[in-house]
Amino acid sequence: MARVPDEEIERLKREVSLERLAEARGIQLTKRGADLVGLCIFHEDKNTPNFVITPDKNVFHCFACGAAGSVIDFVMRS
Repeated sequence: MARVPDEEIERLKREVSLERLAEARGIQLTKRGADLVGLCIFHEDKNTPNFVITPDKNVFHCFACGAAGSVIDFVMRS
């Protein structure tokens, strides 16, 4: 199987907005300081917004289930 070049992976991480990707998956995000928070789609998160996106770094982290990473990781998990 062909491997995607590292340069292409880094370009995707820079150019694909994690915020827009999460919103397209139905996550309603609220601004909290420099971050965006919402309910995590990777576990049963009904009331507490544990899912955090840091737009400046274009990364995410869920403080409940531990899911974290870049846009590539988000797409692979969802």
